[in-house]
Amino acid sequence: MPVIFRWIFSGCMSRSLVTMLALLAIYAIIESFDKARYLGQGLTPGLMTEYLLLKIPFMISEFMPVIVLIGASIYLIELSRNHEVVAVRAAGLGINKLLMPLLAVAFLASSFSFVVGEWVTPITNKRLDVIENIHIKQLKSASQGVQWLKDGHRFFRLTPLRENTFAMIILETGSRGEWLKRIDAASATYANRQWQLSDVVIAEPSPDQGMVQEKMETMTINSAIGPETAELPKPRHMHFGELYHYISDLEHAGLSTGSYTYALHRKLAAPLACMLMVILAAALCLHTGSRNSKMSWGIVSALSLGLLFYMIGNAGNLLASNEQIPPAYAAWLPSLVFGGLGMFLLLKREGH
Repeated sequence: MPVIFRWIFSGCMSRSLVTMLALLAIYAIIESFDKARYLGQGLTPGLMTEYLLLKIPFMISEFMPVIVLIGASIYLIELSRNHEVVAVRAAGLGINKLLMPLLAVAFLASSFSFVVGEWVTPITNKRLDVIENIHIKQLKSASQGVQWLKDGHRFFRLTPLRENTFAMIILETGSRGEWLKRIDAASATYANRQWQLSDVVIAEPSPDQGMVQEKMETMTINSAIGPETAELPKPRHMHFGELYHYISDLEHAGLSTGSYTYALHRKLAAPLACMLMVILAAALCLHTGSRNSKMSWGIVSALSLGLLFYMIGNAGNLLASNEQIPPAYAAWLPSLVFGGLGMFLLLKREGH
């Protein structure tokens, strides 16, 4: 690996890491002050600490393009201020020698962002929503109250015992609505499209004996109906594969897929934006002189565009959810706009 590649790569990587830690620290301070008013009203110090820690993966996946943009901009301004860009150009090295290590940093950042967004945030977001809705907003979740679910000719009555565990009553009926069987379970959990029941009592009507009961320690019932089906799944809780199959099911049913399609495309568009952001940083902050006005303008522009990128992304999400613009277009729009702007400015700077 060439020395200049390692030099620029390590420099940009370190600035990006510092930028990420700084943004996370600022977020933690602001969020702590905001959530402190709920302490003693359902939110404990332990829950608030858990909330802040669980929010970190979401912040990383959400802000990684902005982090890369600011980190690369800061490093390129340092190179310009110290006349190191002049030295690189004087050595006959083209813009590609500067961009390749920056793109390598962006590739690592985009890969890390994709991994976090695909395998970490769906899990942490579920717990975040529980803390937010139950302990902060004091809302009653669908899983707290008694639920009635229907699967064919079976009716499930779920009474929550603790997280993901229910007391269950199952009523099975015939094609004409007649009662055929009742199953009472002291404890029931759902996983992999199966209900696992324990301490089960099965009651069936009998013409001769009136009622026949059978007791079982455990019992398994296959069912596509689980406790989460009481309310629609949230896109922020789903992996790429889950989103893809759920969108297909909604389309076959003739239902809207707006927020789910946006979330699916966002999982790809956000990591790719990291690659485009270093091009924008190079276009704004790569100078061959040391004039403070140019460098100040470059960092201000980078910060402003980073904020604008985030705002456009949120606006696109709202518009896609309300079906005002195509969701795939909304997810890719910020990346395409800012990537195109970066390419245009860089080519203009290089005289192409």
